[in-house]
Amino acid sequence: MVKNKMGLKIVLAAVAVISLCLPCMAADFTPKAGSYYKQTYGDVTFHTYTTPTQFAASASLVVETPTALILQDVQQNKPNNADLKALIDSLNKPLKRIYISHDHDHHWIGLEDFPGVPVYANGATIEGMKETGDAALAEAKKKFGDEMVPYGKVVIPQNVINPGEETVEGVRMVFGSPMAQLSGPVNFIEFPDQKVLVHHHLAYVDVHVPMPPAAIRVKALEDMKAKGYQYLIGGHGTPCTADKYYAATIGYFTKLNEVVQASSSPDEAVAAMQKAYPEWGGVFLLKKMMPANFKK
Repeated sequence: MVKNKMGLKIVLAAVAVISLCLPCMAADFTPKAGSYYKQTYGDVTFHTYTTPTQFAASASLVVETPTALILQDVQQNKPNNADLKALIDSLNKPLKRIYISHDHDHHWIGLEDFPGVPVYANGATIEGMKETGDAALAEAKKKFGDEMVPYGKVVIPQNVINPGEETVEGVRMVFGSPMAQLSGPVNFIEFPDQKVLVHHHLAYVDVHVPMPPAAIRVKALEDMKAKGYQYLIGGHGTPCTADKYYAATIGYFTKLNEVVQASSSPDEAVAAMQKAYPEWGGVFLLKKMMPANFKK
């Protein structure tokens, strides 16, 4: 009889543990297109959804706190936004805020799919969306069609991000544009307790974005290593741990600098970078951006 009671207690305890884990299990998610990455530090989980690599792996980040969700950047088209919304729904927590990193349309066009959620951006992003948003939306609809881009208006963020530290949903976050000379006035988000950095226009992994000047980017990345981030999430490409991130990005821009010095034309440089990084996506960006590396 004692053994039976003990066995029953073990079974009940196991059931209780399984029940407590169900919300975590619900977070399992498989996108219909693109890729999904998940990294947890303490009680904060970083969920990154990216479009397919050949389409520059445009990233949306869902930060899961113990009680709520925070989103940075939406997707440009309806199918990718449907994937992003499915990820959010799988987490079974309310979406409390959306941050827009900067005014490039592929990071904000789909905001209409998230009605009622407060949207935040820095002043430069808000002004940029006001000035060029309507034209950008019209161009996207023309390029991809109304079925892919059915949105009818530009959703201007109504809340301004102030540089500095703020605690949001119990998580410390630091906002700013620490490398404006290289990345422009885009919003970076640092999570100091988790040692995570969310950045844009600096350097990406697994996708070609050959932003000049290559040598200065190498120096900036080498300096950034000293800050001790564990995990880095870019607005494009693959989020990854620090060792992989710095090896990939410093290697890429070191190679880009060598290739530009040795090439007689942008086309020659494009071919050399494709040969050096045959698995990397975003080749259309490589071709589009390479000429800027040849300007004196």
